[in-house]
Amino acid sequence: MNTIKTTVAALALFGVAPLAMAHHSAIQFDFTKQVAYTGTVKEFKAINPHMTMTIEVKDAKGVHEVQFEGHSTNNMYRSGYRKGMMNVGETVTVNCAPQKDGKEGGYVVSVATANGGFFGMKSRNLAQDAAATKSLAEGK
Repeated sequence: MNTIKTTVAALALFGVAPLAMAHHSAIQFDFTKQVAYTGTVKEFKAINPHMTMTIEVKDAKGVHEVQFEGHSTNNMYRSGYRKGMMNVGETVTVNCAPQKDGKEGGYVVSVATANGGFFGMKSRNLAQDAAATKSLAEGK
């Protein structure tokens, strides 16, 4: 009888473990800092459990893609996101918590769109948010 209980418990544990591992934490991001990237949206998915986005950035390193992840669709909606407010080909400025390992990209804190839209948490640097939104609206 003990063998049957142990076997059932082990099967239950191994059945649940992959589900627990499927959701990862945000420990790889440094939420004490913010980095801004401006570029063209290459891919955007407002899906659960996390939003994903790739933008094409042109900077001193040349043209390259930077990947981000963000909140669930529910949290995005509560922070101002509405379906259709961000589209592939559009220029955006993404404020993110950078990756701790120094790789480009990070966890989206806020996004300013070219047409003046904004969603996310206001950064600690409200002047930076305003300047990003204004420069995008002016086409800079």
